[in-house]
Amino acid sequence: MTPVPSTAKTTAFFQLLNQTAELDSRDNRGKKHTMALVLSGLTCALCCGRDGSLSSLHRHMVNHFTVLCQATSSTQPTAISRAQLPLVLAKVNLGVFAKLLFEWFAIDLPALAGCWLAVDGKDLRGSIQTGQTRGQACVSVVAQTTEAVIGQAYYSGKKESEKLVVRQLLADRGLNNQQLSLDALHLNPLTVNAIHKASGRYVIGLKANQAQLYRACICRCLVDTPIYEYTSSLERKHGRLEQRSYRCFALSKAVFAPRWRVAGFQTLIWVKRSRQALGGDKLTEDISYYLSNAPVQESTDGANLCAAIRGHWRVETMHYRRDVVLCEDSVRTNKPGVSRLLSSLRTLTMNLLHRLKPKNMAAQLDNFADEFSSLIQFMQVEAVL
Repeated sequence: MTPVPSTAKTTAFFQLLNQTAELDSRDNRGKKHTMALVLSGLTCALCCGRDGSLSSLHRHMVNHFTVLCQATSSTQPTAISRAQLPLVLAKVNLGVFAKLLFEWFAIDLPALAGCWLAVDGKDLRGSIQTGQTRGQACVSVVAQTTEAVIGQAYYSGKKESEKLVVRQLLADRGLNNQQLSLDALHLNPLTVNAIHKASGRYVIGLKANQAQLYRACICRCLVDTPIYEYTSSLERKHGRLEQRSYRCFALSKAVFAPRWRVAGFQTLIWVKRSRQALGGDKLTEDISYYLSNAPVQESTDGANLCAAIRGHWRVETMHYRRDVVLCEDSVRTNKPGVSRLLSSLRTLTMNLLHRLKPKNMAAQLDNFADEFSSLIQFMQVEAVL
């Protein structure tokens, strides 16, 4: 597959890493391995499908060390050892790396106008220690149209709240004025108020944990007439038949509790999903509810909200590919910094692969593994090396 040239960059990502002294928190005395070369080697290994084991990633780095040095004009004599690798990775300044990564990708926020962004979290299961139920976790903001990750943050699942991390991420990345889809965990006055105040749009799940609001919305669905209705065609996939029905209800005249009065609720969306296995099992149906501060004045407005609800699953698709294609959850480490850094490098890998638009991402990883020179060429075209 021929690489698609990216927008011209004045500095390659490798050079940017090399020039940023704050990236490496190691003591300058005794430094043997260049941090930029280590991170580039790991990225190449991820692009060749060697994820799932730090030892497998390291073997790839060693086997292709000479070629990588030639591509980057590096004079380092030997590759980093397996024992040193996690120790060096733990010394990467994650905040600096994330800033470099997303600045280098140069997501143009005005260009996102009209595009819905899905926000969701994911546990890094390889970081969960024996006897524990939570470890490190990652929150991602994903463009529904492309699955490109445009923002990311990490937190400790044992000690921190995803809600706080999401609010901070949206504020730091300047995303509160965008169109955002979120799950019911984030139906919180502070979150929706910040989006509404910034003139952003949201569609957010509603569940029974918001008991009073949930009951009021169910009653409205029973009494009011929908302002928009749509039923999808019957789809056959994943060994089952599936159909979705949507109804939108106006909330402009509804009265809410004081905590919700500045949330800007305009539309309630009722969604029914009907599924039946091809083997003939009984039909199953589930109903869910969503709230939005976007009004439905025309049928296109209702269709847009329904598409945003459906498109939210693109973030789950991205998580699935990280788990199944890149084997993210298989890498075991007891160093939180290493888990977070490897996750950020996977984000770099996923965003790069999306630029190729492969029909099969796993097949593309195999192609790069079989022809490492084509990966080097792709990395140079994309200004990574």
